[in-house]
Amino acid sequence: MKNIVKINNHQLRVKKFENQRVVTFKDIDRLHERPEGTAGRNFRDNRKHFFEGEDYFELQGTEAYNFATTFSVGTNPSKVRNLILITESGYLLLVKTLQDNLAWQVQRELVNNYFRVKEIVQPKTELQVLRMAIDQIEVAQKTAREAKQIAQDIRNTILHPDEDWRNWVNDQFGKIGFINGNYRKLRKQSYDILENRAHCRLNVRLSNLRDRLKETGATKTKISQTNYLDVIEEDPRLKEIYTSVVKKIVIKYSA
Repeated sequence: MKNIVKINNHQLRVKKFENQRVVTFKDIDRLHERPEGTAGRNFRDNRKHFFEGEDYFELQGTEAYNFATTFSVGTNPSKVRNLILITESGYLLLVKTLQDNLAWQVQRELVNNYFRVKEIVQPKTELQVLRMAIDQIEVAQKTAREAKQIAQDIRNTILHPDEDWRNWVNDQFGKIGFINGNYRKLRKQSYDILENRAHCRLNVRLSNLRDRLKETGATKTKISQTNYLDVIEEDPRLKEIYTSVVKKIVIKYSA
């Protein structure tokens, strides 16, 4: 059928809103063979990174009901009163939280065979020709904005404020942790690289630092909250090396 696309051996009905193809959380869970609710939970956890009208649309009331009944969304479409629709850009953000071998395969199929399938429509009037030209300009502008944002992110990474070094480090891992979907793994990787380059053992240094704090009468809370960043920050050489490590990791996962 023209309105059915096969993705990862699952049939997906073509759904359009605001003249672009969209998917629901349930579609994503089914195609990626994840437990129902996974995509919705990941979206809610990272919602601040999504832009309404660009990465997703939120329908409520009659609008949600009409869409659900038209495209048979949910087990009981007639009772749908709130609905999130994910666009291609939103899907590409969301799928980064589902990184496994199947995710890569499904992502390629869904993008190439669903989102980027262009319906050939020949313009019939001067107004339609003008509209198509404007659409192409808007697509080019969006691509340029995305490229500019990536460049700005990399620039911000390189030109970090030294006086706010700790927050800078945490912000960088916050951003790439969302993109990569594995914050702790990347943080550990950065420490492993530092130990290899600086020929040091952070756990030993941390233990020594905590002993010194204990001797100076620091509180148990202060001692327990002391971590690797404290160790690195108090040693200018380690701080310089680790800053370089963080920059390279961020640029690698931001590009």
